[in-house]
Amino acid sequence: MVRIRTENLTKRFGNVIAVDRATLEIKDGEFFTLLGPSGCGKTTFLRCIAGLELPDEGRIYFDDEDVTEVPPHKRDTGMVFQNYALWPHMNVFDNIAYGLKIKGYKKEEIMRRVKEVLKLVKLEGLENRTPH
Repeated sequence: MVRIRTENLTKRFGNVIAVDRATLEIKDGEFFTLLGPSGCGKTTFLRCIAGLELPDEGRIYFDDEDVTEVPPHKRDTGMVFQNYALWPHMNVFDNIAYGLKIKGYKKEEIMRRVKEVLKLVKLEGLENRTPH
């Protein structure tokens, strides 16, 4: 994992300021949540961090590297959208492991990372359940 830092991040859509000078730091390995009412800019902020939106002002850093203008496919990030999609034919473990498998991670590394995530979100023991 990396440390994520934003400095004065601003994103506008016409006259609407969706994100207004957002500055924050998410430490390496920290579990972080954005909470706020609908329309307050949470998704836009995350889309900027993932590289799906280019901010109008401000900078985005992964560790100490400025990634503000780095395209999404070179940022090595993932994002679960508001209308998330789980593979209904796969169990919890396989849904979590999917991206790692696509990227070609070794089986042992996938196992280690998925177990780590399951523990982090307190879903240990549920890895064989299906979403529906």
